[in-house]
Amino acid sequence: MGSFVGHAVPGTFFFFFGMWFTYRMFQRYFLCQVAAAGSGGEKCRSRYRNVSSFACPGTLPPTGEFATAFDAGKFTHIGNAQHMTMFFFFGLNGVMDVLTHYRIPVPPDMDYVSAVLAFSMEALLFYYHLHGRSHMDVQVHMLLFYVVLACAVSTALEMCYKNNVLPALCRSYFTLLQGTWFYQIGFILYPPWGPTWDQENHGQMMMVTLFFTWHNATIFVIMALAGSLIYLRVKAKGPAAMYHGLHGPLRMPKMDAEQIKNMIVDSEEEEV
Repeated sequence: MGSFVGHAVPGTFFFFFGMWFTYRMFQRYFLCQVAAAGSGGEKCRSRYRNVSSFACPGTLPPTGEFATAFDAGKFTHIGNAQHMTMFFFFGLNGVMDVLTHYRIPVPPDMDYVSAVLAFSMEALLFYYHLHGRSHMDVQVHMLLFYVVLACAVSTALEMCYKNNVLPALCRSYFTLLQGTWFYQIGFILYPPWGPTWDQENHGQMMMVTLFFTWHNATIFVIMALAGSLIYLRVKAKGPAAMYHGLHGPLRMPKMDAEQIKNMIVDSEEEEV
């Protein structure tokens, strides 16, 4: 990861999967809310459940780390080995997600447990990744460490409170933040253009903290806008599309198109 590209690649994947997870969880939540409003009770609302379907890059990044770890035919870059180890744990999480998706008999919540393990190992590796670095290098990676740790905590809470959408949205939030901050680290430590940062300058280190707060604000606004648009899209769905949405990701009891149509009409009348 000792380059701009080395930070941009994981940043892209974390941001992409964070956005996808945000879309899917908002969609599941609002579909169930519409169904609950139509049925007029908590029985339907309680059927909302979080799922662990988040995946991280597990092939190209470790391949690149492995290919660049050799010097004169010898494996000399221990940092690459740490990065490959991190990707291995996320690959393991991907395997658990696949096994869970296809209902292979595995212990309960192994998809969540493997996700918590992957984020925890990533946090551990970053925490002990900074010996001998500049003060700014330590600062940006410690901020990343806090974000990764928050991913692990929110995933664990999501596992414990599967009927609450807030932990799932927190995981989306911190995954998106991890993606954008990876990019920011690349621009700070390995700028592809423009002047380089003085990594021992206190004023510029204060700017780094300010940038981090701006990233938090931007992610919050992005998720709020995404949630609003997804809600409007769910409300605008026709009966057939609503039927597919309810019986696909939510696996709710079968209803015909007329029942769903009546459910949506009742929901709209209640709002008026």
